[in-house]
Amino acid sequence: MTEITRRSALISSLALAGTGAAGCAKSITYTVDYRHGVASGDPTTAKIILWTRITTDHTGPVVGKWQVSESSTFKKLASKGKFTTDAARDYTVKVDARRLKPGRQYYYRFLVGDMVSPVGKAKTLPSGNIDKARFAVVSCSNFPFGYFNVYSEIAKHNHFDAVIHLGDYFYEYGRKGYGGKVGAKLERQHEPAHEVITLSDYRTRHAQYKADSQTQEAHAAHPFICVWDDHETANDSWKAGAQNHNEDEGSWDARRDAAMQAYYEWMPVRDPAPGAAREAMFRTYSFGNLLTLTSIETRLTARSQPLDYADHLENFQTREGVGHFMKNILGDPARELLGGAQMDYIKTALKTSKDKNQPWRLIANQVIMARQNMPDLSDYAGRDFINDIEKVFPKIHDYIAFSPLGLPSNLDAWDGYPAARARFYAMARAQGASDLLVLTGDTHVSWANKLIDNDENPMGVELGVTGTTSPGFEAYFKDATQDYTARIRAKNPDIVWNQAAERGYIDLQLTHSEGRADFIGVSTVYSQNYETFTAKSFMLEKSGDTLKLKDA
Repeated sequence: MTEITRRSALISSLALAGTGAAGCAKSITYTVDYRHGVASGDPTTAKIILWTRITTDHTGPVVGKWQVSESSTFKKLASKGKFTTDAARDYTVKVDARRLKPGRQYYYRFLVGDMVSPVGKAKTLPSGNIDKARFAVVSCSNFPFGYFNVYSEIAKHNHFDAVIHLGDYFYEYGRKGYGGKVGAKLERQHEPAHEVITLSDYRTRHAQYKADSQTQEAHAAHPFICVWDDHETANDSWKAGAQNHNEDEGSWDARRDAAMQAYYEWMPVRDPAPGAAREAMFRTYSFGNLLTLTSIETRLTARSQPLDYADHLENFQTREGVGHFMKNILGDPARELLGGAQMDYIKTALKTSKDKNQPWRLIANQVIMARQNMPDLSDYAGRDFINDIEKVFPKIHDYIAFSPLGLPSNLDAWDGYPAARARFYAMARAQGASDLLVLTGDTHVSWANKLIDNDENPMGVELGVTGTTSPGFEAYFKDATQDYTARIRAKNPDIVWNQAAERGYIDLQLTHSEGRADFIGVSTVYSQNYETFTAKSFMLEKSGDTLKLKDA
């Protein structure tokens, strides 16, 4: 048992003793440990998911209790129940606490015999008239790349209504893969040592991340609203495969299913309804008369296979070839990202929000939605950092050669699915929702982008969060990073600001009249001794059905 778990369990046991509950608890003949902490998530106005995991030497089912109270003393319970877990679900515990009141902070804990879990805090969604909401927005937490100081910082503040995690909660690589060298130096290496493929592998990787004390701090302090991106399964995943999956690793369907099973076991998210597809993890959260947050799924539900420029180099020799690629290959209307069922779901969420006259419609999204074309990098050829990039990305010279063409820079983002993006914008505009506030992860870079459709109509604003630990452009472009990001802004008028230097989170505050986004950075992820700073701040201004960015 970790010291933090031991200490929290002792405090909770003393609280039980004060209510007389400990005296009537049944003793157990096997060991129980809460070494993975507690977590909450997927809140509604009356319910919230509560999570823990039992580490035990018992081989059969484990039976216990859970309790929810508005007081940390647990003298009066707001909700309670029993749970049973076993090896079939890796001894994880997930309950849907019910009969709660809207907009309240609760304390919760789990009990097995006289062993009590750490105490967590959770908030239900508010209803009716509310003045404000505040979120911490995070993404891309890669264990070997550094300490989760971002999580510790978020845990210090009680003012957040929820943590919005935009995916890449963990990474699937082995110790010889992405982040391995840094992890070896920090002695933060992945478990298992190899790339995760099987159900046992994914469970072990989840367990490692949940055993991290800083992860536990954040989960115990706030409810999480989670979406997955690609690394929860494998890099650049799509409906029928992934870049980081090959035939030697077995069936993609088996790997994807194992990843999803472990995710639903280990994350504080509500399981799909009986008969519903596990891939369809899109959800809606309504915060009174202020906002609706819709989390979308852009990986496993409907995504077509991402294109690779390396497979189409012959098209880039002539202007006609480029036009053919952009119109008939990249622009193929059959290329899908969301799928019809998800589009209908988002349509309903946006329409409902407009019907309620809520001023804000948020989209929790994985990959960059704004248009972003390559800047001319031809003068980078032969520079030392390009030779370093070549070691991990052998195709970099091909990209430099056709960078003057101004093609989209990231085909794994919405730029790789322009017809799907056009359909999404058209659907949103038809609901009167041309004021979207899109929250995006994935790139390990901070962004403030204008969203513009193909007819140059404004569709809202995108805020992209940097990584929790995963490095940004600076890992590749070294001293040329600021020059590279400046070239991106110069090439793309839709990009208001971008920065790759820091790891951090977005502190997002919304009222009925305006919003504010502070990009908060931590000074280091290579030591747990850190300081915080504000990298940039923006005001979000509503004007009719449009949303604009303004320097704070």
